[in-house]
Amino acid sequence: MTNTNDVRSCAASARKALLTSTALFATLGICAPAFAQDQAAQGATVQNAGPAAPGAGSPVAAQLAADSGTGLDEIVVTGSSIRGVAPVGSQLIGVTRDAIQAQAPSNTKELLANVPQLGNFGTNAEQSTSNRFRTAGFQPNIHNVGIYATLTLFNGHRFAPVGGEAVFPDPSIIPVIALQRVEVVADGGSAVYGSDAVAGVVNFIYRKNVEGVEATGTIGFNSSRYKKYDGAVIAGHQWGTGGVMLAYEYSANKSPLNTDIDFLARGGNQLGYGTDKYPGRDLRGTNCLLPNINIATPGGDPRGTNYAYNADGSVTAGQNKCGVLTPATIIPDAHRHSVLLTAHQELGEHVDLWTEVNYSNYQTTTFGGQSNLTLRIPTNNPYFARGLPPGLSPSDVANGFYIVRRSGLGLFNSRDPSSIQSSKVWGVTVGADIDLGGDWRLTPMVHASKTNDYNSDPEIDPVTMEAAANLSTANALNPFGQAAQNDPAILKSIDDNYRRDNTTSQRLREIQIKADGPLFTIPGGEVRAALGADMRDEQAVQLQTSGTPTRAADMFVVRDDNITRTVFAGFGELNVPFISSQNALSWMQRVTLSLAGRVDYYEQYGAKFNPKIGLVLEPIQGYSIHGSYGTSFVAPNMGLLGHKFGYVGSINSTGAYTYTFPAGGPRAGETIKIGNQAGSVAPVYNIYNSGGGNPDLQPEKANTWSIGVDLAPPQVRGLRLSVSYYNVDYKNTIYKATMQDVMTNPAFAPYVYVNPTIGSNNANPLMNAEMAKETAVSPPEMDVPSYIVWDIIFRSFAINLGERKYAGLDFDGGYDIETGIGHFTLAANANLKLTDKQQVLPGTPWSDRLGTDQAPRWKGRAALNWELNPVTVNLAMNYTGGFKYITGVTAYGGTQKVKPWTTFDLVGRYSLENVAKGLSLQARVVNLFNKNPPWVDVANGYLPALASPFGRQFEVTLRAAF
Repeated sequence: MTNTNDVRSCAASARKALLTSTALFATLGICAPAFAQDQAAQGATVQNAGPAAPGAGSPVAAQLAADSGTGLDEIVVTGSSIRGVAPVGSQLIGVTRDAIQAQAPSNTKELLANVPQLGNFGTNAEQSTSNRFRTAGFQPNIHNVGIYATLTLFNGHRFAPVGGEAVFPDPSIIPVIALQRVEVVADGGSAVYGSDAVAGVVNFIYRKNVEGVEATGTIGFNSSRYKKYDGAVIAGHQWGTGGVMLAYEYSANKSPLNTDIDFLARGGNQLGYGTDKYPGRDLRGTNCLLPNINIATPGGDPRGTNYAYNADGSVTAGQNKCGVLTPATIIPDAHRHSVLLTAHQELGEHVDLWTEVNYSNYQTTTFGGQSNLTLRIPTNNPYFARGLPPGLSPSDVANGFYIVRRSGLGLFNSRDPSSIQSSKVWGVTVGADIDLGGDWRLTPMVHASKTNDYNSDPEIDPVTMEAAANLSTANALNPFGQAAQNDPAILKSIDDNYRRDNTTSQRLREIQIKADGPLFTIPGGEVRAALGADMRDEQAVQLQTSGTPTRAADMFVVRDDNITRTVFAGFGELNVPFISSQNALSWMQRVTLSLAGRVDYYEQYGAKFNPKIGLVLEPIQGYSIHGSYGTSFVAPNMGLLGHKFGYVGSINSTGAYTYTFPAGGPRAGETIKIGNQAGSVAPVYNIYNSGGGNPDLQPEKANTWSIGVDLAPPQVRGLRLSVSYYNVDYKNTIYKATMQDVMTNPAFAPYVYVNPTIGSNNANPLMNAEMAKETAVSPPEMDVPSYIVWDIIFRSFAINLGERKYAGLDFDGGYDIETGIGHFTLAANANLKLTDKQQVLPGTPWSDRLGTDQAPRWKGRAALNWELNPVTVNLAMNYTGGFKYITGVTAYGGTQKVKPWTTFDLVGRYSLENVAKGLSLQARVVNLFNKNPPWVDVANGYLPALASPFGRQFEVTLRAAF
């Protein structure tokens, strides 16, 4: 019987706790069991939240429980904080253990490449995740809403991200052999989880109750240099009151080379590889072993004239073009060691202690990169005359110099590796499940994780290169010769281990306490609730340097950041089964309502409250309607809050723009042309690109809603069909302005400054003053040649600007058939985009991206599985729809229509249980018919964000259990 004094005491405490949201949830969490103690125990109502991905099985919470080997009332499904309840009103996509084994991925990035709702569908994650910025992390990017808009969870909790700029969690630290399933909630989730869950949540769930030892090994290969290796072992033991699991995995890959793949080996020459309408262009580069020269003459075209230096020493009009100069990797070569330890132990009848320990060491190397040289060769250089075409003398060259561009190959050794990266991750999570009675459970959790990342990129020393080009003696840099025609000491002084290095560490410390259980019973069943509080401390440490050890005193400290923020949160959730099987009506079988809300407090941004409501209606058994509405937000990514710095790699730019000087300046209202176009006052100009972080960023916010229909008619056993509509209105989005924005849109005037004397090779006092202010807050990332006159300051750092709208349909279907010749499963999953548009500035026109390479309308996967012991065969089809690509080529309207891409994967597995328990052999062919990506009129001939260039791949997997 409930103690009346306890109830009154709790009510009084709750009234006081209303002063703060965190205290409110903490008080309710303590009081709720008192109200529930004399209520009859009722079974949890399970909501069908939407079907699963092909091969993933049913999304119903009961099946997820069966998949995990845990009772239904014990699991917490992603999207809800209440045990035994799936996210009401939201679509839940599940990737089960069977699907994981069928694919045999070497990491989670490969695993998720088969989910059409995610951004890396059908691609290599190393190429598909844009704006990676020195991070080994991977963001699943639900519905391509944005790389910051999806929350990644590790067994239900957050983890420290990896990288420097734009930091992301790295779910590939989890040994794949230790994954039980992956759950994707493609709906806003800030009401449950806080920041980052605008598009939804991806949760990687660990295995439980492992007994014995399992081992697996996979090798993958094709006709190129590509190799894939994965070896893993997992061991577990359970006893009456506890258990332990330890998993280790080693994975490695070797990338194909650009010379291995025909359309990449062209080196950018796409002539003749297109169609009659889109014939292709010669897009080879002009940084070649043989130099190109740009010479301006007094009174002539200020853009100068391009000349090619030929192998016989002649100089002729035009430019040298070159393709692949040296073989290069397409993605980094990589290897990883990863470890996961989990354990739990009961202490008496009411307390179960548990822990998780994660470790990962990831190393990558990139081969084949080489620096390009842009040199100003003055008349005093002894090799100056070699760059003059017939009829020109030194006195005919304007300003006493010309520009030479060439590859560093031939002068310096190939930079192998051309980039290295390492990422080490540690994490410890400790918690307890405490039985409070009345089916209430209290779950305190403490988590700490840390990542250490390092990446290094070699460069040519710009200081010694300038000095060598300016020498008037015989040992001056000879830009027209190769290594044999240059002084070795001079070349060594230029190639002197000049590097850009980033050393970063991300840290996360979190304390959470949550309670969930029944409040009271209504005719439809138990009204269940979850309440809790959370404190999270985040830290980002980054040291970015550039320079050479030979001039250690002149090393640049580009950034030395130590950023911290603390988040306090309180959350609550309510699940109300108004109608269920216990009180079903003739016209309504089920009505379930979910209410959730969360307050997150940031010292920098204040309190952010996000509610969510979900509803499921089932008028006829097996035919249900679900819907949801909520708000979400994204706190600025910690990697974007560091100091600004100036990128100096945009010297001698040629992009064509027509620019109007803003009001208030010495040339207010005057319009000029710059870049590679007739009438330009500055054909070649220098951009100081002020990028890096922005400590003034504010949170993004969104309104999300969804509605869908789920069909699982009892009259047709094994059939399930689903369609869900989603809508996201994403505001105050973080945006990085482009040169097109700042040079053509007056609204971006604060983000650009153009030298009033642009084109004259002279920085006037106004430009000098502006540069002094800019470099004070955005210092250059490396040495700048002394002769450089900055023409444009371009502020490209992230800012809060604009709004984006997304909408679409997720389709899912499956049918299981048992026949006399085996068990067949047909499954399909697809995404159709209906809206994808962006408004950069309020009041400006919306930019429609739907049907472009930014938002192909269709992505989908269908699979047919046949099983007749001991054989299993699975054939899957992957589809990415056609799209428009803006090329700017006026001959065909500036837009290319790119064809759809369809590939097939085949998996066959043979069980050898009659030989040894758990023994099986599996073969898999990816891209069965060796289909090339659809041709696009770009230098590579394809778009890495939408297709993989790897071609057909073969994999063999052996599994055993002991």
